[in-house]
Amino acid sequence: MRHLFKDTNLARLGLAAFFMGSTLQFIGLAVPFVVKAMKGSDTAVGGCFLGQMGVYVFFCIMAGLIVDKYNPRKIMLVSSFAQILVVAGFIATVWFGAKSRLCVSPVMLLTILMSLMGIVTAFFWPVMSGWISTGHEGKELSKRFGFFNISWGLSTIVLPVIAGYLVEINYVLPMAAAGVTSVLCFAAILSSSYTGKSSAHKQNNPEQINAGEIEYGKTAFIWMARVAILATAACIGLFRSQLGIFYKFQLGFTESNYGWAMAIMCVAYVSMFYSMGSSHWWHYKKIPFVVSSLVIFISMLIVFLSGNIALQFLAAALGGISYGFVYSSHQYYGVSGGKNRSRLMAIHEIFVGGGLSIGSLFGGMLSDAFGRYSPYKYACGFIIAAAVAQAAIWFFLRKK
Repeated sequence: MRHLFKDTNLARLGLAAFFMGSTLQFIGLAVPFVVKAMKGSDTAVGGCFLGQMGVYVFFCIMAGLIVDKYNPRKIMLVSSFAQILVVAGFIATVWFGAKSRLCVSPVMLLTILMSLMGIVTAFFWPVMSGWISTGHEGKELSKRFGFFNISWGLSTIVLPVIAGYLVEINYVLPMAAAGVTSVLCFAAILSSSYTGKSSAHKQNNPEQINAGEIEYGKTAFIWMARVAILATAACIGLFRSQLGIFYKFQLGFTESNYGWAMAIMCVAYVSMFYSMGSSHWWHYKKIPFVVSSLVIFISMLIVFLSGNIALQFLAAALGGISYGFVYSSHQYYGVSGGKNRSRLMAIHEIFVGGGLSIGSLFGGMLSDAFGRYSPYKYACGFIIAAAVAQAAIWFFLRKK
């Protein structure tokens, strides 16, 4: 996978992914605390993230229908410039807060801005990943997805910690930092080029893909991966929208503690991205799905059973390991052997966004209705149901 870093154009796209991921990290970590500071409920926090991911899922469907017909670089230039404008809206909303004279409340305005960010990213992530993966299969496809995932994943390692400390100082600071990274994202895409041709191996390279491997049980693995990403992403949605509130108001931890937990989770899934991008032993193997379900289940158990910060960090790491596996698996199985890569990647993002939306919405509702421990207990039940569904899928579809 290291040879991919020598591709100048691919490296520029990697930088764009890193800076877009950075923008989302700064805003995503700050929003729960900003909403609570504006007297919003836990459900309102979940609503902000639901607004983002729900709209993201809807517009991913639209993107999947049209993006393959247009130049991906132009689409990404428009979406990244729009992101700059959205971030400016976040800065203004947090800066003026209750002093705003608009007819909507600041919390509602944050929800609207999160929804606009969902639209922007729906025309960014699927387009970029489709661009990067077009013309590649097998081991090379795994490597290129690994490169892409590491590029955006690196932004999630250090920046949550930085954002946590910035939130403790002033709520405007993480939004301002997001403004800087959104401009850098636009600049990185502006410096890239698109020729309309794949820069490396073609799809018919016999060394890249084993046709028999692809055919046997492909349908089963696609649907197992879809169920797995839906359940695991729902748990990650809980981490992103509710865990910070749980830490501060239930366990007495600080915003920077939450930032460290998110950073640890991100180190775990970026490590998985690298491991899976550098190897192919996991292709069309069912045991990793079993292990992944067990790992995310243990993670949820630790969250609601322990008030120890070290164990909470362990839970975050386990969640990251599971998410890294199912994300890479769903990405690979959903695209391998297919055409119209941006459309297929839009489907991938729909399932990821759907899971994150479920976790954000129901996490906030359960927290308000039954207490802040309850979302993680219900998540355990959801994981068990998903594991049973995957077993049923394997039994009925493994020969198709």
